[in-house]
Amino acid sequence: MLTFGGRRPMSGPVLIFRLYAAVAGVVVATYLLIPYDIRGIPFLILTISVVPAVIVSLRRAPKGARLAWWVLLASAISYNLGNFVWIWMVTWGGRVSGDGTVADLFLLTGGGLTLASALVVVRQRGRGDTGGIIDSVITAVALSGLLWDAVMLPAMTAHDLSVTRQAGTFVNVFLMAGALGALVRVSAVADRRMAPVWLLTAGNFLALMGTVTGTFAFDANGVRADWTNMVYLGAYATLGCAALHPAVSELAERGPRPVDDLSNGRLTFLGFMLALGPLIGGGRAILGLPTDGVLIALSSAGLVPLVMMRIARLSAARREAERALHRLATSDPLTGLPNRAACVARIDQELRNGPDGLAVLFCDLDGFKPVNDRLGHAAGDDLLVAVAEHLRAGMRDGDLVSRFGGDEFVIICRGPGAVEAVAERIDGLAARELAAAGERVRIGVSVGVTYARPGDDTDDVLTRADLAMYDAKKSKAIGALSLVTA
Repeated sequence: MLTFGGRRPMSGPVLIFRLYAAVAGVVVATYLLIPYDIRGIPFLILTISVVPAVIVSLRRAPKGARLAWWVLLASAISYNLGNFVWIWMVTWGGRVSGDGTVADLFLLTGGGLTLASALVVVRQRGRGDTGGIIDSVITAVALSGLLWDAVMLPAMTAHDLSVTRQAGTFVNVFLMAGALGALVRVSAVADRRMAPVWLLTAGNFLALMGTVTGTFAFDANGVRADWTNMVYLGAYATLGCAALHPAVSELAERGPRPVDDLSNGRLTFLGFMLALGPLIGGGRAILGLPTDGVLIALSSAGLVPLVMMRIARLSAARREAERALHRLATSDPLTGLPNRAACVARIDQELRNGPDGLAVLFCDLDGFKPVNDRLGHAAGDDLLVAVAEHLRAGMRDGDLVSRFGGDEFVIICRGPGAVEAVAERIDGLAARELAAAGERVRIGVSVGVTYARPGDDTDDVLTRADLAMYDAKKSKAIGALSLVTA
């Protein structure tokens, strides 16, 4: 820890981060003041400095969460190879510009790797916000199509750049805009200020702006204006700061899960974003301007799958909500057993299949109230859960055990020997000790049994079983099963 003038101690990582940010900021701000012939030196120094900065981040990032930095390291190396080739072509190769040479291949690869590192961060931080991220990507990609058609394509066409270079630039902008949209969403919904995420977002934004300005900013000789390199330098400096930030490990943490509220206004906005590309193309055709088929084709190819993913997620969320509502409507929240409504519905269904062999057992716990009064309601809940687990574990396939209400349970079974098997299971329950609030307690069980008859409805069956249970309670005993058949 270092102390300056009695201020708070400054840790090593904080000091390194601030020194790097200050030096990089000075290099970017004074770039155009440096003599043209030697500008390549500070340019390379700053771009190369990103490599050790990312290596530092690799050491600080938690194990298992370093993929984004490994990819960014590969990106920095590829960028530097491209920069070195570019400067070599100009300084020693006699060219006025390195654009359009093999340097572009390295720079394009670096851009793709930067995009990949951003996507890794999005996957790590945005796992709980997939819907919001998809919406942001759709918006960013649609707006990039507008930027391309209104600014970039006319400029590239005016400077007679090749179709191959136009297509490569468009794909690059298209992908970078999508990644930037995702990063903006991840940054915006963070539950606290995430400086490394914002720095990474700013670095990707500057990289995109460097690509954009490079398509229309040319000097009198038709060479890309040198001031555009300041934008790229800003991107390098910002990415280096993101790597060196003391809180870099936070990039690996899972972000919050915002409410995915796809309101009518949001749906309308997304629909407009989806239609923006075709609207631009159609507007140009109406005005007699050249129509960019690449924009329409690629934007549709990129956006339609995203929209389909969004629809699929909404459909899955709706099905899950329906299942959750069904569970709430048909399950007892304490024991997890089917509730009264589910029990009645099951008897209705079984009666429709015919009464033959259908039996209903109405069970009431003897001694439950004293346990509940002596040990408290929490102990009573423990006892009910223990009873439910015992009964559920002994049921045959096709049998149903439900909590009918309070300390009453109803069991539905069918077939030869079914009632005897269930009664044996209940007898075992009465014979054992159960845990309640850390104590061992005993109960008895009074059971009324009835068999379905032709013409019965659900009320008939349940009423007979209930009356038989009250008859059984006349001979109830703790630790024993009392059973009466109606």
